[in-house]
Amino acid sequence: MSDAPSKTCETPDQRNPLPKAAQVVIIGGGVIGCSIAYHLSRLGWHDILLFERLRLTHGATWHAAGLVGQLRSSSNLTRLMRYSAELYGELERETGQATGWRRVGSLRLAASAERWLELKRSATMARGFGLGIELVSPQEAATLFPLLDPRGLIGAAWIDSDGYVDPTSLTMALAAGARARGVRIIEKMPVTALLCQGRRVKAVVTAAGTVQTEVVVNATGMWGSEVAALAGERLPVCAVEHQYLVTSKSARVPDGLPTLRDPDARFYVKPEPGALCVGGWESRTVPFGARGIPADFGPELLPPNLDRFAEYGTDAAARIPFLDEAGMRELVNGPIPITADGEPIMGLSPEHDNFYVCCGFTSGIAAAGGAGRMLANWIAEGDPGMDLWPFDVRRFGHPQRVPRFLLERAIESYARYYAIAYPFDEPTSARGARRSPLHELLLTRGAVYGTKFAWERPNHFGSVDATGDPPSWARGPSFAQIGEEHRAVRERVALIDMSSFSKFELAGPGALVLLQRLAGNDLDRPVGSIVYTQLLNQRGGIEADVTITRLAEDRFYFVTGSALGVRDRSVLQRHLPLDRSVEIIDHTSARAVINLCGPRAREVLAALADAPLASDEFPYMTGREIDLGLAPVLALRVTYVGELGWELHVPTEYALWLFETLRSAGEPFGITDVGYRAIQSLRLEKHHLAWGADITPDHNPYEAGLGFCVAADKPGDFLAREALAEVRRRGLAQRLSWFSAPGEIPMYGGEVVWAGGRPLGSARSAGYGYTVGHNLLCAYIAASDLGRDDYEIEVMGERYPLSPQSRPPYDPERERPRA
Repeated sequence: MSDAPSKTCETPDQRNPLPKAAQVVIIGGGVIGCSIAYHLSRLGWHDILLFERLRLTHGATWHAAGLVGQLRSSSNLTRLMRYSAELYGELERETGQATGWRRVGSLRLAASAERWLELKRSATMARGFGLGIELVSPQEAATLFPLLDPRGLIGAAWIDSDGYVDPTSLTMALAAGARARGVRIIEKMPVTALLCQGRRVKAVVTAAGTVQTEVVVNATGMWGSEVAALAGERLPVCAVEHQYLVTSKSARVPDGLPTLRDPDARFYVKPEPGALCVGGWESRTVPFGARGIPADFGPELLPPNLDRFAEYGTDAAARIPFLDEAGMRELVNGPIPITADGEPIMGLSPEHDNFYVCCGFTSGIAAAGGAGRMLANWIAEGDPGMDLWPFDVRRFGHPQRVPRFLLERAIESYARYYAIAYPFDEPTSARGARRSPLHELLLTRGAVYGTKFAWERPNHFGSVDATGDPPSWARGPSFAQIGEEHRAVRERVALIDMSSFSKFELAGPGALVLLQRLAGNDLDRPVGSIVYTQLLNQRGGIEADVTITRLAEDRFYFVTGSALGVRDRSVLQRHLPLDRSVEIIDHTSARAVINLCGPRAREVLAALADAPLASDEFPYMTGREIDLGLAPVLALRVTYVGELGWELHVPTEYALWLFETLRSAGEPFGITDVGYRAIQSLRLEKHHLAWGADITPDHNPYEAGLGFCVAADKPGDFLAREALAEVRRRGLAQRLSWFSAPGEIPMYGGEVVWAGGRPLGSARSAGYGYTVGHNLLCAYIAASDLGRDDYEIEVMGERYPLSPQSRPPYDPERERPRA
């Protein structure tokens, strides 16, 4: 790599000194940082400084392979990648700087029956996203990639709009476009400190001076955690080694080859002029810089490791025999950034109000265009323009920041990069540290544990060795057991450990004002009321889906999902009054939660309670402090499963005693332990929604069927009032619609709804309802397509009839929870 300054960059001197202030400072001159600068400048933001510690691309960008694949697990992430591919095809015309973009298409091979099912599922999802994809035979794949040996293949997926790009050229083109609009890009300018005041980063300190700023962006890739630490934050980004081999040039390599991935053999191929680049994802990569990455590292490579390469290189040579004959020009081993789940980190830091992060991109070249655009929108508009929860910085918290957890999970995520994405698959590393007080007891009772936000949670029961079903697209042995747990809730009584709920208390004279501003529903209810509500943004989008209990005039108890605590708390914190009249107290670890539910729940609870439990004395959607035997409990009469029940929020030291005593009291009624897989089935029968799957910031309450949670005329400063009024004036463009489907087909979400020969949308949640005996699913359907009689669902390439549902198929009048 050359150390000469980039043509698009500068170095401060007496004639061109470092400015004292800038509207935006971007730290990091890789492809991500340059893309953010480019897209901000396209939005009309020109007072931007980009600092790069060495030269542009001198982190991980310069040695990236450069593959650009577009299909991802959700519509929004696919849209992000599609935008990248479109931009790379246009950027050279705009900037005059070549990018090396080649739209050659991509092949993804299937050498196993399970992989072929995954490709069929992916093709179904792609059609729902509007991405062109074709399933081809082994012979057709060999025609597209003539060096391929098709023996043993079942088929392949072909996407003709994929391709590859030269990472360095792409970065220089983005930098040129940004600089042409006034962005200053300064190389050899490491940032040494960030000056913070309250929840804002006020200035960026460099060797050449200090720059006051309104916005700071951390786009430093694998240095993300080091730069975050300058602001007092712990960002869960690390680095691992990644290798690829470049063959010697040969006339046997034809021009125009597509990119190729063989996930069963764990390798990928990118064509180069007369050569091939072959890389992969071995099972045990090596961490890099676990004790801190040197600030002056790069552009350097690491010593190659032929043994690790052989883990997939041998299979690559079997699939592409030319590799056995080709000489090796270079074995590249360089560090790449990665996070605990293998996905990047984007968004506004939950700890500061003007510090954005865009780090940890393992596939940064493919994502750079879309990620830069989304983060620019986030800065300029306060919103990325689409829900990006799988990338959002707030999906991580304290558990993922622990170095050992981060490294173990990152190495596993790397190894699973090409693993089949089976439903209900669970990570195996960094397990067992975050347990509820009931963990060991439930383990002895046959609990099979999954994990959520590092919590161990029972998925289901009935195992003699704590192991779950083998990975498969088919329903496993636990399907019948989950049905038994489902029926116990519907017919008798059950106990569910929900201790992993995120739980906060909002206290102070400003608490009600804050909640009335953010919540769609009216929180000004009598003490003891439980309100189901959504927190809404200024556009009316759903930021959170929660229950809030009024404990006193100035105290509210806030309950949300296990993995949503960081996110939901950040929504509250960004609107806290400056007079400090609201305090947020985290009770997540202090209180366990035992859900007692089912038609016999009242009889079980009565054996311990010191308070009346009849509906006229303890109504549905109310909560109160009661004593259950020896345990002080906050009892909330609320349900997600559609039955009579109470959430019992109890200090953790009492949880085991309370559970054992409830279990004993419930024995005459057939009390049963229940896990989270049954909850999914139970809530689908009630059309109850899950944030992140069914509702996101992309959706407003009306189109999600949550209009009953909107108190549009409540007094006070309601943030979403104008946006929701506009929705009512305009009418709904789409609606979350529910359907039933034949019960024998395994469904998991992501399947595509069709009508009139057109894909209408993808299933959000989907699964089997054990009481109703068929599958249930929901999907957003355009208003113009509502009320049809020809709906179908495509599952792995096959279509089946759908029946619309206007009401929940189970207890549509909600009589059972109110009993």
